[in-house]
Amino acid sequence: MRIEKSEQTIVITDPQRRVYNGCIHSYETVFKDWEVLESNLSEDKAKKRLKFWNELSDFAVSQRGESSRTKYRITKDE
Repeated sequence: MRIEKSEQTIVITDPQRRVYNGCIHSYETVFKDWEVLESNLSEDKAKKRLKFWNELSDFAVSQRGESSRTKYRITKDE
């Protein structure tokens, strides 16, 4: 088993790509493609690690806001 993550990023949706004093005129937040975070885990270990990563993400959101949210999932090793 392995744990994968997907982080958020900002995509500028304004066709003219206007940014004023660091503020983006028009944007959306999207999640990046999934990438491997940990691999070669037993099922029990993967569940424990997934719980840890989700709790860490929740803590980050509580301190910095929803834009710091990261998604995690368990998949089978290829």
